[in-house]
Amino acid sequence: MADIEIRQIRYFVAVAKELHFGKAANKLNLSQPALSQQIAGLEDSLGVQLFKRDRRRVQLTAAGSVFCVHSQEVLHALDETRSEEHTSELQSH
Repeated sequence: MADIEIRQIRYFVAVAKELHFGKAANKLNLSQPALSQQIAGLEDSLGVQLFKRDRRRVQLTAAGSVFCVHSQEVLHALDETRSEEHTSELQSH
């Protein structure tokens, strides 16, 4: 399994929330092809398909739903850690 980048997890969560690559790309200030490429790379790294795609719809697969829950937990933990670090830096000065 290849390394997964935090950026890819953030991109995945954005697409999972929007269920639309174009809208998610817009919110992330990315082009839709670049976002699609990042998600495809994430799927390759994980060895699972995260989304069912057709011309009209994007849906999470079962694996995508599970990964979404865990991804949100990871991102929340990272945000909490950053917030705690920032608070402790302010208090030490």
